[in-house]
This record gives sequence, structure tokens and C-alpha cells, in this order.
Amino acid sequence: MAHELQDDPTVALQVAAQLYAASGRFKQVACVDGDAEALLRVVEAADFFVSWLRRPVRLEIELIQIEEQETGELVVGPPNPGGNNVTTIDTSQQVRYALSAKDDRGFPVDATLQVKVEPAGAVDAEILEATSGTASGRDELLVKANTTGPGSALVTVFDPANETTIFGSDSVDVVAGGVATVVLESPQIEEQPEPPPTPEPEPEPEPEPVP
Repeated sequence: MAHELQDDPTVALQVAAQLYAASGRFKQVACVDGDAEALLRVVEAADFFVSWLRRPVRLEIELIQIEEQETGELVVGPPNPGGNNVTTIDTSQQVRYALSAKDDRGFPVDATLQVKVEPAGAVDAEILEATSGTASGRDELLVKANTTGPGSALVTVFDPANETTIFGSDSVDVVAGGVATVVLESPQIEEQPEPPPTPEPEPEPEPEPVP
């Protein structure tokens, strides 16, 4: 029978009690240590079962938006112009992803996430935790292009406690940016120099008298 996430403690407690009762260990513990100790053992087993049920097994990475680094202005155009699993940005831009760790039933779970970039140089990446406040209300991955020039990188998010099982990644291509903005300073008004005087034409020589 399927149950919801909030039912995990109840289900785990029932399973733990059934296991102890079926094995006879509940009676053994109660006889030696008393009913309180027996109950504590069952609760500890239930806690273990809850942790197992809620273990993260996969990570979903959802591209939210591409924006300008300096202004936060959204970039017009398709969010993934590079194609499947490739995100293309220029050297002035950054891209945001929402991160969701889930258990094997598809329920969202807490996970301590880290990020790595291979090879280093084209982009910088960091994890923004939802508890610190994010626009999406979820953990986010922020990838910034470096201004050193074009390049490519594989950005991978993983759980350091379970790196081989839970991870998500995206390839990021950094291309050259557009034409830089031209900034005009305040103009200086000045008088134009006087043009040089026009030289007067030399007089034509008088004709010599005819003998």
C-alpha cells in the first residue's frame, strides 16, 4: 500500500515493532532491560528505517534562466540554445538552475550538495541554499562565465556522502560576448581655430613694348 512522505515515521515504527516481535528479541530485551529499554530499541530501529526510506538517490537539475552578470537582466532567446544537455552563454552572462534531491519514490529529500567544474577556467559555479533565500525557493546552482574568453566545462552537482549514486550535470559552452557598450563622456565645446588668410594673387607682369 502506497503512503505519503509524512507517513514514514508511522510505517517505520510498525515495521520495527513487527521485526522485534517476530524475532523474539522484543521479549529478550524487555526481560533483561525492561519495557522502556525495549521501546527505545524499537524507536532506534524505526529511525534507521526512516533514514533509509528518505535516502537521496537522484538529483534533478532544472534550468531556470540565463541572465546578465552585472544587471541580472534576463537574456532574450531560447534558454538552451546549445541543444540537449548543453547550455550556451557568453562571457558576460550567468545561468541559474534549480536543484531537487529525491528518494527512490520521487519524494523531495534533504541532501548536502557540492559542485565541481571540469576542466576549470571557463566558468565558476556555486550552490545557493534555499535556507539562505533564493528566487525559486529551492536550492540553486549558479554558473558564471569567466571573462577570460570562450571555453567549455562540465558542471557536476553531487552529494559527497553518496557521490556515485546521486549526481546531475550540464555542459556549459562559453562564447565570445557581443560588442561592448560605448560610453560617451561629457563633450567639451571649444572655438574652432581661425582659417589661415588667403594669399593675394601676384600681379601679372606688364608686356614688353614692341620695337
